[in-house]
Amino acid sequence: MNHPLTAKALQLQAPIYFADQHDTIPYESDLKGDYQLKNIKTVLQTIKLLVDMDYKIGEEVLREGFKNVMRNTGLKGRWQVLNARPKTICDTAHNQDGLALVMKQLGKESFRNLHMVLGVVNDKDLKSVLTLFPKSARYYFCKPDIPRGLDANILMHEAKTYGLVGNVFDSVEKAYEQAVQNAAEDDLIFIGGSTFVVAEMPL
Repeated sequence: MNHPLTAKALQLQAPIYFADQHDTIPYESDLKGDYQLKNIKTVLQTIKLLVDMDYKIGEEVLREGFKNVMRNTGLKGRWQVLNARPKTICDTAHNQDGLALVMKQLGKESFRNLHMVLGVVNDKDLKSVLTLFPKSARYYFCKPDIPRGLDANILMHEAKTYGLVGNVFDSVEKAYEQAVQNAAEDDLIFIGGSTFVVAEMPL
């Protein structure tokens, strides 16, 4: 049975391209999230089509473009490393699918102790996301500074039912400051749970 997109392409007599068929990625990118690999493959497929249409896109332009995505686009907070020791990472993933990918990548990191600065918005299905977070981490619960931010006390109590233990802080800034104070150089600090939490970090 045809995929709905394939069926639609046939209906419109439009060509369809599957970017995931790219086996290798020839350019280094400053976007380090594992989940970016699919996005990069989509970009590569698009560039190939543009080149086939006689757009002049040189190798050096591509190389520099991939290396400087954040500077060129302003895109930040996607598996962004803020500090080396302790390694400090923030990511804007906030739904079940996105957080599952981020937590999988986090599991590949080496560290002694894990510190999680965590805040969410009040319409979040907490069960679907809190089950993804590691129970072995120390949590710093906070409320993003927007009307939709979930009260950090509520988040802490809900998180506790899933084995996630930590303390409540008045702001993202204070939560992060305490994590920095508590973390040893070989620990890891992760900041996330919401785009709005990451937005309050000095990126």
